[in-house]
This record gives sequence, C-alpha cells and structure tokens, in this order.
Amino acid sequence: MHYQNRTGAARFLATSLATAVLAVSLGGCLSSGGGGGGGGSTTPAPNPLQVSTQQGDYIGIEEAGMRVYRGIRYGVAERFASPEFPPAHEEAVQLSEAFGSACPQNASPFGEASVDEDCLFLNVYSPEEPGDYPVMVWIHGGAFIYGSGGASYDPRHLVERGVVVVTLNYRLGALGFLPHAALGNANFGLQDQQLALRWVQENIAAFDGDPDNVTIFGESAGGHSVMSQIASPAAEGLFHKAIIQSGAYNGTQLPLAAGQYAFARETLAQLGCTTADDLLSCLRSQTVEDILAAQAGNYLPVTGTPTLPVSIIEALATGEFNKVPVMSGSNLEEGSLFTLLALADEDDALRVVLAPGVSDTIKDASYASSVATLLEENPALDTQQIASDYLARFATLPAPDKYIAAHAAIGTDWRFNCPNSTQWELLKDQVPTWGYWFTERNAPALPGLAAPFPLGATHTAEIQFVLSSNETLTERGATEDHLALAEHMASYWTNFARYGDDPAIGPNGTDGSGSLPAWDPVSDAGFVNNLVAPTPTASSKAAFDIAHQCGYWNAPPVLPEEDVLPQ
Repeated sequence: MHYQNRTGAARFLATSLATAVLAVSLGGCLSSGGGGGGGGSTTPAPNPLQVSTQQGDYIGIEEAGMRVYRGIRYGVAERFASPEFPPAHEEAVQLSEAFGSACPQNASPFGEASVDEDCLFLNVYSPEEPGDYPVMVWIHGGAFIYGSGGASYDPRHLVERGVVVVTLNYRLGALGFLPHAALGNANFGLQDQQLALRWVQENIAAFDGDPDNVTIFGESAGGHSVMSQIASPAAEGLFHKAIIQSGAYNGTQLPLAAGQYAFARETLAQLGCTTADDLLSCLRSQTVEDILAAQAGNYLPVTGTPTLPVSIIEALATGEFNKVPVMSGSNLEEGSLFTLLALADEDDALRVVLAPGVSDTIKDASYASSVATLLEENPALDTQQIASDYLARFATLPAPDKYIAAHAAIGTDWRFNCPNSTQWELLKDQVPTWGYWFTERNAPALPGLAAPFPLGATHTAEIQFVLSSNETLTERGATEDHLALAEHMASYWTNFARYGDDPAIGPNGTDGSGSLPAWDPVSDAGFVNNLVAPTPTASSKAAFDIAHQCGYWNAPPVLPEEDVLPQ
C-alpha cells in the first residue's frame, strides 16, 4: 500500500485518541502520601514501599489499595539514537503522585503539549499484599504522535485481581519514528518499548511481579506496537503473552525506503535538512518545536530495520514471529469516531452532507470525495465504486444519516475489523488465540466527544472498561450493566495474563463459579467473544466477517491498472 503525508490520509491514526478520550481528572482518587519519611539510609525500620532496582532505590506511595511508583526513569537517549538504561543513583528517590514528563508532542485536544525529550518514564502499580504476580505492561495509543502512560489510565480493576501493571512512555512522532536510511534503525519508539520491557525483566521482581509471566497489551497505535513487538526478533523473550485492542490495521506496514518518502520527505524539506551533508547533525541542531511543527500527521513503524526486519503480516504468514498466546479484537463501530472527526475537519468534503439546502447530487459527490480521502493511501482502490456500494447498504436512511453511516462503516470494515479477521486466521493455528468483538453500543460517553449522531461501539470505547475505575465510569453515565461488563472484561484480561499459555483455561480462569461466560479460542469453528453489557456472549467469527463485509474486502473493487496514477 502507498501512504501519503496528507492530513486527510493520516487522520484515521492521528486521532487515535486513546490518551485524549480517557484523560479525566483523577482528583479524589489520589492519596497525598503513605510513603513514610525520607531516604532509606536514615529509616530505622524497613519501609515496605521502598524497592531496590538495578538503577537504585525508589520509595512509592499507597493509593486506592495499591503500591504506586510513578515517574521511574527507565531509559535515556540522545536524539535519533537507541535508548540505554540510565545511570544508577545512590540515594533513594521518593516518588509522588506526579508522573514523569510525556514525550514531545504538539498541543491538541488529545493531550498536553510537551517539548521535554527526557521522557522515558514508566509507572508501576502493585497489589498491597506481597506475592508473585503476573505482569501486564500497557503501551498507549495515539497515532504514534500523541499520548503517554500517565493519568489517562487507572489500572486498579486489574491490580485488585492480582497483577502488577506497568504503563510507559515512548518517543513519538518524528523523534520516535522518522524513517531514513541515514538514521539507521529508525524505529526508536519501538526500541524504547523494548528497553522498558528489559527494565521489567531486570527489576519487576522487586515490585512482586513475575518476570517470567509478562503480558504486553495496548490499543490502536499501542495495539499496533504490540503486534510489531510480536514480529520483532529483538523482542524475543521480553514478554510471554499479548493483547491487541484495535491494533490490527496496516499490518503490511512500509519498507524503509517507502516510509522515508511517505513520512520523512516533507519533514526534512521543512527543516532544511534535505541537502545536508550530515543529516543527523542537521536534525540534532533543530529545536523540538520546529521538529514537531514539521512532522507528519501520523507514523507507522517501518520494516527493513534491525528492530523490525519484516512486516507484521509477513512475520505471521511465514511463522517467523515471537510465538506467544494472543488475545485480540476490535469494536463494532470503530470508524464512527473518525467520521465525527471528518465532519469537524474544515478541509473534508463530508461536512457538506450536514449543510442545509444542499442538493442530494452535491451531497453524493461530497460523500464520495470524502471516501476517496479516507482510502487514498491505496491508489489502486476504486473509491467511487466502494462509496456507491456502501451507500446502497444504507439507502433507506434519510440524509445525512445514510452518508454518515456509510462513511463510518467503510472506516470500520476496511481499516480495522477485516484486518483483525485476517490476523486471527494467521494466528489461530500457530499460537493459542482468543478473539473478541466489542459491541456495547451504549457505552458511557467519552469526554469531549459530543457528536451529532450516535457513535455506538466506537474506537477507544472499550478501554474504559479495562483501565478506568467504577467511579469514573459512573461519572460518565455508566449503568449497573456497564459496571458488570467492566467486571467481566477486567477478569478476562487478568485471567489471560495468568493462564493464557493454557488453551484449556485462557481468559476464563479457574474459579469454577460460572459467573464468567466461557470464551473459546478462535478455531476452525470460529468463535469470538461478543463483549456486550451486561454479560458477554459467544458469537461466530462468520457473523463478525459478514457484519463487516470481509468477503468484500478480501477482493475489493480496484481500478484498471492503467488508471492507477503513479505515486
């Protein structure tokens, strides 16, 4: 596939929103202390909140029934260089409610701006009682340009079920993923994630985590990161299970040369580095602000690098990947979020369908133009035919509903759900694989997403059922049924972390109560778990494929070869 550095083409990822839509104040949830007094060297009795790592001692705080360690620096890195562990410190570091700085990113509705390149921090949340707990490492989403592992995520539902949760920052945007042959490995953000996982291997036992039972999980760009780590030889042995939430998109990724053209060409031109004799020196001489202003609207990890020699799809198809149990899935209406964003974009033609007094002919043309923008990364697709085919599915709806529904369905099926189905097929005969389909259309409203149409089970809507507290869900309007679904999902996620290497148990657990509906692995029978309030139900993969037109997308309408413009 071809990728362009155009705002319209990049929008689907640039608003991956995992940080934004979950960013709510955790005021009232935070404790002012509990760490006890001062440095370890003067404490007369052992401090149960003090831990020793390879880099030195840290003193955490007590909060919401957890031992919490925010803002641990796991790495340092020179700009456009591989990260390293930080030097050790001698005095115990007293941690607090504060998170470490987010990695550089532009100000946006989706997260606070940052220009601090000293940003490789992680956070550890452990149960109060000592133990030997499975570890879950969360990789945040945000189009590889936004987000952090900070206050947007509240892991107490998971920790109270007996796991240690780690959240982390990694370099974003051009500073983390600018692809260019002169920069060598290029996928610095993936390298940061791997260094954090090495830190976990070396240190998590001090927090009562089991380094031999580590599950990585993430959503959107975070889920794509998880799949990239599955494909990365450099990540071998760093994790033992994987959960992918809405991260199956663009599994073919891009080779380094194509990525250089798509993601670096315009950035380097704006920075005046295109003709530099020493590209690295030129890039290191730029201000963070100038790099952020010049970077692309989204990024993907590129292939042909030591970190990622081949794409996700090639690795899965050849069987050359880190073979760990996988749980993955996507949402019923992933694309509705991006349709909402298109309607808010002054440059997107879809806005015309909301205008009063505009003829149906003009609305048809505007809708088709917006679909072409949505699909433009693949110039071989016959976007006019695809737009027409999908509009026909919703012809009985009045305008503008039919245009909105068709646009959202294309974004859902093409971008997320049919690639998810393909990856299930590639994985199921090689590793234990569980699939889910999040279909809760009445999920609590996500902050800042007032919409002129129902978003349904949209992109990111499932995160709050795993990484939000009951208090936060209730504040958003959750019903008792929603809280019941959150209980089920937290149990599935933590059971998978504990038992996922046993296909006979997996996300189901072993309590024998029957309160958790059975979740069978994906197999030739093709069952997936339909996550809906209050009680998940088994569904067939065939129903998933039919609902998302996956047969259509297996052989979509394409232009005659002579009509495909060179890119």
